[in-house]
Amino acid sequence: MNVLISIQQHVPQWQIPAGAVAALAARFPEHTFVHATDEAARARGLEACDVAYTWILSAEELARAAALRWVHSSAVAVETICVPELAARGIALSNTRGVQAAPIAEHVLATVLALAKQLPFALERQREARWSQNDFMGVRLPWMLRGRTLGLVGVGTIGAEVARLASAFGMRVIATRRRTDAPPVAGLDEALPPSALPDLLARADVVVVAAPLTPETTGLIGAREFARMRPGAIFVNVGRGRIVVREALVEALRSGHLGGASLDVFHQEPLPTDDPLWGLPQVILTPHTSGFRAGHWDEVIDLFSENLRRFAAGEPLRFSVEPSLGY
Repeated sequence: MNVLISIQQHVPQWQIPAGAVAALAARFPEHTFVHATDEAARARGLEACDVAYTWILSAEELARAAALRWVHSSAVAVETICVPELAARGIALSNTRGVQAAPIAEHVLATVLALAKQLPFALERQREARWSQNDFMGVRLPWMLRGRTLGLVGVGTIGAEVARLASAFGMRVIATRRRTDAPPVAGLDEALPPSALPDLLARADVVVVAAPLTPETTGLIGAREFARMRPGAIFVNVGRGRIVVREALVEALRSGHLGGASLDVFHQEPLPTDDPLWGLPQVILTPHTSGFRAGHWDEVIDLFSENLRRFAAGEPLRFSVEPSLGY
């Protein structure tokens, strides 16, 4: 088979290293690998490939890929891939689900702990060389995770790992999930249907968005939803920026209704320098780096290798994307 590898990004961390491509070629000498690092090579590769390992594919590009039978996304999200057009041609699509679960879940718990323990405020006073022990009162009084409720919006591989870690801290974990009859998730105490989102928001001390971007989740969290959250609650988004109505989030933070927020994804990336989110207190902003860690590409190519073996053998792929759901 001809396998096109085209994973070029403006973020170097998300570009596949040449060593990873060489490792794949060594594992599968029976296949021909083409590593496209520019648009011309990508276009030539698409015309001849049976398999495309990429993170982006337009309908126009697909029209030129006559032999294509399977696309594997190097990312979890597939909104940059022409999913309906692939489905119409019966082309298989899978993604790199699960690889990011542990680092992103650790990031979620790290920032929740930081906000609960008032670390952004403490670091601000540290930079000012101010001993502010008596300021840690009222809304600044740190609180424990134990005994609190964490509400998950989305229970994929990332949400499931967040549930496991939060449970280890003694938190009660509730979640909305599309299939409430799905197999149990370790650490998840209660699964609610998506229609019960208002109930989840009203009960949770921490709300974590870990859902994919779909037509149903776009703009899911707006002014009405923030108003339902408990005063002083912490809001975390590691899903997609457009799931949240940015203006409503800014207002909920400015008003003091939210006790803090941790945001790793944004409506626009890079986040503009004049965006009001930069200047808000008790907000932790990270530049879409919650999944960064050493060893990322080792796990990614291991997953792709397993799926390539399965595809060649006619076996079911791991982490197939359901076109009707978009994930």
